[in-house]
Amino acid sequence: MRRNQIIVASTIGTLAAISIGYFGVQIFGRDTMYGVSAGMVGLGAGEYLGQVVSKKKQRRMVLI
Repeated sequence: MRRNQIIVASTIGTLAAISIGYFGVQIFGRDTMYGVSAGMVGLGAGEYLGQVVSKKKQRRMVLI
């Protein structure tokens, strides 16, 4: 993708995340949204660590 498309997509994604968070707080309450955001951070960290660990492991292929 071109640089301008990436900038526009990132801006739209950020605005969508902010609006979803705002309306989520209005509907579900602040404490529930804190829990949801903590869970999303945990999932992101777990996914990142999973990728780092899988890249470190060297896998040997044995053809039979």
